[in-house]
Amino acid sequence: MVEITYMRGLRMDLRYATFNNVTGHDMYCGIQRAFIHKDGLPKLKRALSIIAKELPGYTLVIFDAARPMYAQSVLKQSVAGTPYSHFVSSGKTGGLHNYGLALDLGIADSTGNLLDMGADFDSFERCAGAVGEADALKSGRLTQLQIDNRNLLRNIMKRAGWVMLSSEWWHFNAFTRAYTKEHYPLFPI
Repeated sequence: MVEITYMRGLRMDLRYATFNNVTGHDMYCGIQRAFIHKDGLPKLKRALSIIAKELPGYTLVIFDAARPMYAQSVLKQSVAGTPYSHFVSSGKTGGLHNYGLALDLGIADSTGNLLDMGADFDSFERCAGAVGEADALKSGRLTQLQIDNRNLLRNIMKRAGWVMLSSEWWHFNAFTRAYTKEHYPLFPI
């Protein structure tokens, strides 16, 4: 794993190191440090290069990166028995965060303000992902500007080689789930 906490063009807002997350618990004991598998690093650097060139002064804001399995278990337990349990990967087999090959992130403008995406990080609303955007726009739940902001982030990440998770505007994988599980070990803690 490679630490990305102090990379130029990144800002940390690691929500699981605070109480401002879906679990209501500080799962990382307040530690605002982020890591990624070394094979995801070139794609992150490409995304940072794109944003630096096309949106000077803007930064990517990291909400979560590599996630230890104990934290995955806490996250899964927090939604157990709710209609949202299918959104969270198993605490035993894990998701791509548990391989260090997923990022949850947003974009901040040149004044440091997060771009409005219409739903917060970790929202379980249908409008939180691309699959619910058209209906949310039609109903007025999302604005065109919010969708444009999401598309800006998606475009940057896609051009850098990341794969979007359609149910969450903030989640991007370095590789597909199948490829990752075949070629990489779980994050060891």
